[in-house]
Amino acid sequence: MADTEVEEEIALAPALPPMLERAGATWLAPLRDRLAALQQQGRLPHGLLVSGTRGAGQAELSVWLAALTICRQPARGPCGRCADCRLLLAGNHPDFHWIGVLPDKKEISIDQVRRLSETLSMRSYRGGAKVAVIAPAEAMNRFAFNSLLKTLEEPAESTYLVLAASRVDRVPKTILSRCMRLHLQLPDEREALAWLARVPGKQGWPALLALAGGAPFLAKDYAEAGLEGLDEEMQRAIDAAVDGKLDLVAFAEACAENSPAARLAWLESWLTRSLKEAALASDLVNNNRLPWLRPPGVDTKIRAGYGLLDQLRDARRLVGGSLNTRLLFEGLSVSLAALVGRAAR
Repeated sequence: MADTEVEEEIALAPALPPMLERAGATWLAPLRDRLAALQQQGRLPHGLLVSGTRGAGQAELSVWLAALTICRQPARGPCGRCADCRLLLAGNHPDFHWIGVLPDKKEISIDQVRRLSETLSMRSYRGGAKVAVIAPAEAMNRFAFNSLLKTLEEPAESTYLVLAASRVDRVPKTILSRCMRLHLQLPDEREALAWLARVPGKQGWPALLALAGGAPFLAKDYAEAGLEGLDEEMQRAIDAAVDGKLDLVAFAEACAENSPAARLAWLESWLTRSLKEAALASDLVNNNRLPWLRPPGVDTKIRAGYGLLDQLRDARRLVGGSLNTRLLFEGLSVSLAALVGRAAR
């Protein structure tokens, strides 16, 4: 790969001002204060892993920390006024590096990490700290992880690596053992909805927040992706499956091509509620809300429901990787139709 192409790979970064604004969310304040104290005391480690539920703010807090280390006049946070802060906010700071999944790829490659390691081994352009954010860290392939180890083990002076992850189970123990770990807690529903209510021109936050598993930033991303009507759309698909009228291939294609992770989350949430209602129902025969859970064979149906729930949870772990997402949804659609369809009864 040519050097110019590699430079483009490590230069790709989201707009930083919105991320820094989101990093100011109230539920992140304790971790901001902790990191600022470590930085003031000169005890900030060279390697950090910021983890939490997807959409809790890992990448945002990581960028805030990068801004803190680069700032020349930090207090409880980056000043936003010094030359280094202005360069960072403009996306032009030569000592800040962002590593993410490229638009046409599904993982972070060894070439990206190698180039980053070479860059971090050099002297600072601005004479201050050098910092790199890798997000999502779990998207690195095993070769990239191995390449990153040397940088973590032998960091250059005033060099910081911040890994943002929502799937710590995908990060090798060799990496985890060389990083200070910070875990983000989700805010309670009231605090999350209060933050979301400030987003202009959007509604339906309770449903979107539930779909996002309580993660406000993910709920906002869902709203920006136009998923306010996802609940109604998916429920229509379930009703069609109950009536034996669901086009399985078309449904799988639509799910695979439009926010597959959100649709898997919806299906898991819907099936979990359905199975819970079935377990609590005193009279399944008259349970009109769950027409597919009726005698005879209720126990068999419930077991099949838990089998599909396991499939959905496995799919959520796999989606976004190297697998064929359309084939994944086709298999789930067949299982769904077999579970709820009249033909199965």
